[in-house]
Amino acid sequence: ATVMFNKVTIKNGKQAVQMFGPAQRGVAMAVADCVEDGTIPADEADDLFICVGVFIHWLAEDDAKIQDYNYEATKTSIKRAVAGEPKAADVVARKGAEGHPFAAHK
Repeated sequence: ATVMFNKVTIKNGKQAVQMFGPAQRGVAMAVADCVEDGTIPADEADDLFICVGVFIHWLAEDDAKIQDYNYEATKTSIKRAVAGEPKAADVVARKGAEGHPFAAHK
C-alpha cells in the first residue's frame, strides 16, 4: 500500500488537482517502476507500506514538473531505503557539514 500526505495545506481546487493528479501519478509510477525493475521484490510488494510526504509550492504552475519531481524523489527514496542508505554513521559524520536553506541557524 502507498499513502501520500501533503506537507502544505491544500487551500483550493487547483492545489487539490495538483496533489491528486500529477503528484499522485509521479508517486504511483515510481512505486510501480520500482516493483517492475526489482528494487522492490514483486513477492514482497503486497506486504509493504510506503508513506510519501508531498510538498507542492503554493505558487507551482507546471504540472509536468510536479509529476517529474515527485517521480524522481519517490524512486530515489525507495532505492536508498532498500539499499539502507545513508548509513547512520555517514549521517552522524556529516551532520554539521550540510546546510538547509530554511534553517533558523547552523
